[in-house]
Amino acid sequence: MKFSAFFIGVGGEGVLTSAALVAKAAQKEGHFVRGVQLHGLAQRGGSIPTEVRWGDVSSPGIMQGDADLVMAFEPLEAARAVHYASKEKTSFVIDDHEYMPVYANLLDVPYPPMPEIVRRVKPFAKRIMVFNTTKLAKKEFGTPVLGDTMMLGAAVGAKLLPLRPKSFREVIREDAPRMVSKNVKAFDEGVKLGKRKLTSGL
Repeated sequence: MKFSAFFIGVGGEGVLTSAALVAKAAQKEGHFVRGVQLHGLAQRGGSIPTEVRWGDVSSPGIMQGDADLVMAFEPLEAARAVHYASKEKTSFVIDDHEYMPVYANLLDVPYPPMPEIVRRVKPFAKRIMVFNTTKLAKKEFGTPVLGDTMMLGAAVGAKLLPLRPKSFREVIREDAPRMVSKNVKAFDEGVKLGKRKLTSGL
């Protein structure tokens, strides 16, 4: 068994934290885990790619077209990650909460609408699931910060992230001393969201 997950977003969205939770959940299930993180742009609103692999893997890096899952915490970043994906095997999980790039604001460049981003990703994706987890987290918990935890739950519930919900709950309780109950609840709400979307076939 081998699984490669590529996480992408912008600084401040919780990309690194989410990838670490996945790595620790995989370890809890007895998998050999490897991964690599790029920290340099985390405080500048820059793109943050993070790779986590487990199972029969020798390298922490994901080869071109070899990701099983791309989790994009920002829509435009999904389009930037397509070189890690392939139509034959890669699923995309995308949060629809947009983060306008600095230069787009300065130069008044329009941000592409969600259907356009999906169109760009589609040639490289076996499956695409778009969630509004950041907006839901703000509405249900009063903070968008829990959107990334909810998104992990959605990926698990949709059976695109092959790890057990129990493993994530244990890791969250160990690694999130603040807002533990809210993080667990956000994760569980995400699982339900993913299951609903999987059942509906959307």
